[in-house]
Amino acid sequence: MTTITSKMKEEVQSSALSVRSESTLCTLSDTNFQPSRILTVNARGIGAFRLPIPSRQTEIFIYNSDATEAYISTRDKVCSGNAVLSHPKRGNLIRTEYFFGPNRDPVLQLLQAESADVTVSGKWTSRTMQFTMPGGERFEWEYAKEKRADGQKVRLIVFRAVEAEKTQRIAQLVRGADSRTPGTSKCSAGNGGELQIDEAALQYHELDEAVIVATCLVMLKREMDRRRMLQFAMIAGAAGS
Repeated sequence: MTTITSKMKEEVQSSALSVRSESTLCTLSDTNFQPSRILTVNARGIGAFRLPIPSRQTEIFIYNSDATEAYISTRDKVCSGNAVLSHPKRGNLIRTEYFFGPNRDPVLQLLQAESADVTVSGKWTSRTMQFTMPGGERFEWEYAKEKRADGQKVRLIVFRAVEAEKTQRIAQLVRGADSRTPGTSKCSAGNGGELQIDEAALQYHELDEAVIVATCLVMLKREMDRRRMLQFAMIAGAAGS
């Protein structure tokens, strides 16, 4: 078993902070976003100081505001990132083929549409990912920060249409002290929170809500993998010293 020393912890924390640097975040100033649908994404993510093994959470539950089950994402097995998003009444909706490592973009298959795939693109070093729908319309998830009326700065992951005005939001994941998954912290990677959706914007773009959920989970998986790569690097560096 590899022992993580205090020095290694400092290096991991330093690397993690550089990845989370505010210089990588865009600042939001719009007031057009009107969230009318709130979902809770119960993803536990992973901590900073651990071996770089995959998350052992094979089921991620997504809840409605009344705490009833809205969706569940089920991974094939612990060592696989592939998962199926299902709905209690609609059945299996989206299958994600997910691959660990750079230059291996995921593919999302819409199971209730014939030959319909959502293609994903995004550099491993970038925290922005684009998703192209079967009809050609492109959307993206991007990390952002926002200053609220009370002066509090909040970090978000924002979903919007690429071709639309950059200030228009369709959805966002909020992971504040009162909204992140219980038992996780602001230092966790891939942890869930409150998924806020503007249903009017969703309808305008003729998007299925399940696409928002599935692509959000892809972002959380990528976030965990970036953390695991840092952990691999720290262990390799310690072994070589």
